[in-house]
Amino acid sequence: MTVTVTPLANALGGEATGVDFRQGVTDADLAVLKQGLSDHLVLVIRDQHLSPEQYLAALRQFGDTMEQHLTEILMKAHPEIAVLDSSKVGADSNGKIYPAGSRDWHTDHTNHAKPPKITALYAVTLPKSGGGDTGFANMHLALEKLPPAQRAEMATMNTVNKIEDKAYVSAAHKKKFGVLQSHPLIRTHPETGRKSIYIHPGKLERIEGMTPEASHAFSDDLMEQVMQPDIIYRHEWRTGDITLWDNRCVLHLAHRDYDPAEGRIMHRVLLKGDKPY
Repeated sequence: MTVTVTPLANALGGEATGVDFRQGVTDADLAVLKQGLSDHLVLVIRDQHLSPEQYLAALRQFGDTMEQHLTEILMKAHPEIAVLDSSKVGADSNGKIYPAGSRDWHTDHTNHAKPPKITALYAVTLPKSGGGDTGFANMHLALEKLPPAQRAEMATMNTVNKIEDKAYVSAAHKKKFGVLQSHPLIRTHPETGRKSIYIHPGKLERIEGMTPEASHAFSDDLMEQVMQPDIIYRHEWRTGDITLWDNRCVLHLAHRDYDPAEGRIMHRVLLKGDKPY
């Protein structure tokens, strides 16, 4: 079967058909998938039935896997895979349960000097009562919609990023990946040259030259301004979906529209990227 990619939304998102990673993909088909990801920023590949080994082998065709710092939820036999299981998330200090990725719109692992270029999720188990969607936002479009003067001001800003102080991150990983990292608020895509807003509000320690309080107020205002429906694709998961997205120009949010106790289990893999500029 020939691999094809069709759009899922105007802003971003494409669905690939004709793919079975168990059977392997040809060089030509892989080129179509890579181009689809480049064109649509989010690539959905449905109906996959893969072992962890097969999952990793499939993703390594897109790049090298990257070490994650979510220590306590890494798969023992395959630590390149983080097991995101909503049923195992405890309540926060305010009594609320925040499954992984559901606190705010963000890009992954900005506390690393070289954050991932691609994030992938494999839907293993979904809530029986429905829900558990993931939203994706095209931050190229978000930036382009801003007034020129605001874009010019933001182009001079750098974010300082910290590791989260959570129990699922070991002391060793906090030490290894806990050095504050500075990244441009507006980054340049290394392959296309396009600019985009690049931020993780939850890992934002401060914006250089601003207090932490002012930095978070700025971040909150910016997110409220730009996160509009016309730049977003909301993915309704099916079991067996593999979704890859370009972490360099896409923000994502896991919606809390389900009962976490039912168990929404995703296998996450990150692929190595470069230092943002």
